Amino acid sequence: MPYYSCTFVNDQGKYTKRTIFADSKEEVRHNYASADEKLLKVRKVFVHDTSNIRLFSRKISYFDFLLFNQKIITLLKAGVSFVAGLDIILRNLKKGTMKEVLTRVDTDIKNGIQISDAFASNQIPFQKIYSASLLAGERSGNLESILERFNIYLEKVATMRRKIISNLSYPAILFLVMFAMVFVILIYAIPKFASFYQDFDAELPEMTQFFISMGEFLQRNLHTIAAIILAVYFGIRLLEKLNPRIIIFDRLKLKIPFIGNIIVENAITVFSRTLAILVSGGIPVPEATQIAVGTFTNKYFASQVKDAPEKIREGNLLSDVLAEVDFMPGVLVEVIRVGESSGNLVDVLNENADSFENSIDAKVNSLISMIEPILIVVMGVVIAFMLVSVYLPIFSTVDVVR
Repeated sequence: MPYYSCTFVNDQGKYTKRTIFADSKEEVRHNYASADEKLLKVRKVFVHDTSNIRLFSRKISYFDFLLFNQKIITLLKAGVSFVAGLDIILRNLKKGTMKEVLTRVDTDIKNGIQISDAFASNQIPFQKIYSASLLAGERSGNLESILERFNIYLEKVATMRRKIISNLSYPAILFLVMFAMVFVILIYAIPKFASFYQDFDAELPEMTQFFISMGEFLQRNLHTIAAIILAVYFGIRLLEKLNPRIIIFDRLKLKIPFIGNIIVENAITVFSRTLAILVSGGIPVPEATQIAVGTFTNKYFASQVKDAPEKIREGNLLSDVLAEVDFMPGVLVEVIRVGESSGNLVDVLNENADSFENSIDAKVNSLISMIEPILIVVMGVVIAFMLVSVYLPIFSTVDVVR
């Protein structure tokens, strides 16, 4: 949606300039011209499209956004309005992405846009969930408590994400180090030994010949192999983009042992917490489900549940709709069914999310305790095997020299 730079003049001849967020120039002229103020000039400034901004600008961190909400909640409790609180926070913010985004939000609100709509059109963490929470708070007049619930939600989701990344980073680094060492030995070390052995009339062991052949092959064809890998990767990505029904990489992620289960359970946890916070804020289940479906970053998951909101609007129960989805755990469907029948859906969803979080913690810890020693042993064995295969012929070469 575009921003428009507008020039107004009042009855006293005073000129003012304002930036307005609207669909078209006609909307600006219709909504902002009045008897007391005449609209003289309208000029489009830029198109505010958050999907494009994400490619080029830094994102607001979860921590910064959490801190902003804590400050705005404190000000609301002190009796300060949301708009006044936003101004206070902006005055104390240093230059950066957070200030840029909140300045746009502040401008939109002062131009007559609803608070929830102003945040919906700007790049923030969990954009749709936050704007829906604000909308629920505006409707109910209980913005403070709904923002507190959102902060708890954001903190739990961010904590779980941080735990998974930090716990899996060490094994990932070990694997990369092992791969890099093997690559360097094959590409640089082994070919040098091969040229050294050619000067002597010594018969090389089959193991040594194998690694020398592999090293020479990689050295000759490295650029071709890299080009093929990149072509296949970007080709599949392009294919997925041209035909959304084709989902390859996100399906493959789910096939990875242990990791696939963690991906599924983490997605279910975020989905459950999102539904809980929206339904507790008074958002109807179909609309809450529509927003919660948007939390699935895995395209396969999103394709499976994309029709769920419409089916609920047609009169189907949430539990019945989710029961038709392949990856939805049966226990989740059953607890939602119990929550629907007892009228206690929010508590059931939160308890289910807590249960899955505990399961993820246990699986990640188990994976780490198992994979770290295996990677270390494999790395040591592979590198030792390669070095032995290279240095073994030295003994026979010494015999030849003698």
